[in-house]
Amino acid sequence: MNDLHEPFLNRDADFSPYRDMAFDLSAMARKDMAVNGDKVINATIGSFFGEDGKILTFKTVYDSFDRVPAGDKARYASDILGNPDFREEIFNWINRKNNISLPHTVIAAPGGTGALYLMFASCLEKGQTLLIPDIFWGSYNLMAKKENLRLDHYTLIDENNEVTIEGIKRKSAELMERQGKVLVLINDPCHNPTGITLGKEKWQQLISFFNELSEKGPVIVVNDVAYLDFGYDIENVTDYMSCFNDISDNVLIAIAYSCSKSFTSYGVRLGADILLSRNQETLNHLEAALKRTCRSCWSNVNNGFMHCFVDVMKNHREEYIREKNEAVRLLQKRSQLIMDEARSCGLPLYPYSEGFFITIHIEDHDLLNRYHNALIANHIYTVRFRKGVRIAVCGLPLSKCRGLALMMNQIYQEVIND
Repeated sequence: MNDLHEPFLNRDADFSPYRDMAFDLSAMARKDMAVNGDKVINATIGSFFGEDGKILTFKTVYDSFDRVPAGDKARYASDILGNPDFREEIFNWINRKNNISLPHTVIAAPGGTGALYLMFASCLEKGQTLLIPDIFWGSYNLMAKKENLRLDHYTLIDENNEVTIEGIKRKSAELMERQGKVLVLINDPCHNPTGITLGKEKWQQLISFFNELSEKGPVIVVNDVAYLDFGYDIENVTDYMSCFNDISDNVLIAIAYSCSKSFTSYGVRLGADILLSRNQETLNHLEAALKRTCRSCWSNVNNGFMHCFVDVMKNHREEYIREKNEAVRLLQKRSQLIMDEARSCGLPLYPYSEGFFITIHIEDHDLLNRYHNALIANHIYTVRFRKGVRIAVCGLPLSKCRGLALMMNQIYQEVIND
């Protein structure tokens, strides 16, 4: 934050120049492409692109959206919390296997970002600490700073590069001792940027731990499921949510859902919080408080696309699922190409399971910067994170995936040996 104070802003305002690395690098890649054409690999884009190089849009979704009357697209939503049928269908979709039996409520939000912001802004006091992974989507940091929250980080992998929940448990316990309350963010499945997925067994262990921890104070678990519907185990991707039924009275679950990825609707801005508790009165209090936040921040969300979501879920569900699953299989082919090559040449990766992104694991800050710059010099554009370089597999056709890990490893070895 700036030491100087701008008198037209509040004292907490940060008016230093803000740049989003993913957007900036994608713009750089497009400029390079205009000169060097097919030599350029743009692996920055967090949206799904087809094999034709164009952004993928599900026909089922946009045919439905086109049928929504102009008047419904123009109108406000019927409720600040979201249209009742939308809220119902969001829960039905998340609970598609009837895994969740807890009392629940659903709060519509402008995208997954809005769903996350609702929880961060509403559940912690100014100056308290939010617990997030040590490699993470940068907007978590922005949202925390906006609400004057501190950040602490847990590790997702151990010294053997194996997925672990011990970091979550240790940091949560430390945080409870310090502030008597824990809000922990778990981006799972298909973690951005690593592609790590915890799986049901680890979630069972976590819920058991959180229940014990909640004897000392309230525990809020925010499960960011932005990439849920692109998990490779299509039929069982929501199975871990059955673990939520075992939460104690002093644990709250917030499933932050985004329509952006699942409905190929990144710019429409529609999502929701699905709140789970053993206590209906708790949910009533949350609903009332979050409704005020919604009204004061964005009033209500996209009415036309809520109608579209309901229509697809009620009338075109099977067609939509076929389209989505075809995209999942394509994503799996792309990631398999990169992972097979990476293993063959020894490119150091996080333990990828599934999803939009694969990340090269580099903890040395100087090496990370030098490597990232060397990739750009070789017309390969990726996004640099705290402890790695992210490859957006979702945006790369198979032809660009083939040979990519080999090229990136060659550049990596050159940088190390320089």
